[in-house]
Amino acid sequence: MKNTFLISLFFLFGTITFGQKTAIATIVLQTSAQCGQCKERIEGKLNYTKGIKFAELDLENKKVTIKYTTSKISALEIKALIASIGYDADDVKAKKEDVLKLPLCCQPGGMER
Repeated sequence: MKNTFLISLFFLFGTITFGQKTAIATIVLQTSAQCGQCKERIEGKLNYTKGIKFAELDLENKKVTIKYTTSKISALEIKALIASIGYDADDVKAKKEDVLKLPLCCQPGGMER
């Protein structure tokens, strides 16, 4: 009788815990990326960040598409992450010192040099 009660409790709480759905969202951010190195750097950082399921940068329009788990990371945190490696992400601008850490070809105007 005691074992049946404990097993019932386990299934009840197990169902509640495992039955919760995780929200996946998709955002598209405008970046200041310019070249293949930028693409590798941004996708590499994002695709190995906890909570991000998928990230792909389209160099033609400089937009990165990101699918992420909303309970693990927010859109603002993703923008800040992109900015921290030296690229603008929509309204979040990269700090000058982070931009200067990028190779010259990845810095603003670098493709024209």
